[in-house]
Amino acid sequence: MKISVLGVPYTLRYVAKAKDPGLEDCDGYCDTSTKTIVVREYTTAERKDPSRLKDLDAYKRKCTRHELAHAFLYESGLSVNAQPTDCWPLCEEMVDWVAIQGPKLYAAWQRAGCL
Repeated sequence: MKISVLGVPYTLRYVAKAKDPGLEDCDGYCDTSTKTIVVREYTTAERKDPSRLKDLDAYKRKCTRHELAHAFLYESGLSVNAQPTDCWPLCEEMVDWVAIQGPKLYAAWQRAGCL
């Protein structure tokens, strides 16, 4: 699927871990050089595993928001121009904040009629 990130087309793919070595140590990644976002798709067996999160669909949406946040920070120039001592645009905690709080911000803006 194609997603516009500040006017730049990115390809968003959901892929099983076994089919993408880039998912070996993570559940998603954003490759700004190829304009590709890959998020892990969970197999039926993984979904039945009692040691996994119970709502993997919600987790997958959060991972997708997280990787999209990386793409937006990159395409806006913020991550490219960050100084080594001030790397907040690359900070996983900052990107997670956007991914986790984004739906709440959107809902508040929608309720306030300010979109």
